Amino acid sequence: MNNKVNQDSINKALWAVCDTFRGTISADTYKDYILTMLFLKYISDVWQDHYEGYQAEYGD
Repeated sequence: MNNKVNQDSINKALWAVCDTFRGTISADTYKDYILTMLFLKYISDVWQDHYEGYQAEYGD
């Protein structure tokens, strides 16, 4: 049995969740959730880059 998770299965699961939310909440509320998630994604992506830069400049 193959228990590995790949990017395609993650994308399909997230898309299904988004479809569920789109059907149960208004577009304005949905927009607020999506913008918040995109902001958190941006922060998590950028944090590691900044951390490595500061670590290289200032050390541990």
